[in-house]
Amino acid sequence: MQRSIVNYQPVIPIVLLFGLVVYESIASLYIFLTPLSGLIFLYLVTNIKDKEKININIVLFLYITYVEFDRGLVVFSSLILFLIYYEFIHRELINSIGCKNCLKVVIIAIYYLGIYIVNLIISLIFDIPLPMLDITYIIYLITDTILVLLI
Repeated sequence: MQRSIVNYQPVIPIVLLFGLVVYESIASLYIFLTPLSGLIFLYLVTNIKDKEKININIVLFLYITYVEFDRGLVVFSSLILFLIYYEFIHRELINSIGCKNCLKVVIIAIYYLGIYIVNLIISLIFDIPLPMLDITYIIYLITDTILVLLI
């Protein structure tokens, strides 16, 4: 009797990207569905050094770029924020905040406030329309915070 050995690891990022793009398409129609950018940013921050998850990390960066493009934000502003956050802020936060759930909430809050600030700075530099800090940022922040506390 021969066993069928199939490696599903290369398929997982493709299915994940497809599922996230479909979710974002649906989420752009309904305000109560968040783009999950804060959760994905949290996942990337915690798993960026894991070599086994490099394909998933690349797919998640592509998804965040797609969300920025779809929501009218400056493209690659999340990548800029990620580089600044991970290089200058992340180690200090881990050392100063002992509660893991509190750290997750703070990282998500930093993401949404940081995205607004990075988009504001890039808008001022390149003389494009300024982003508006409206209720959707607050809804996304609260929803992602609740989701991360439930997970």
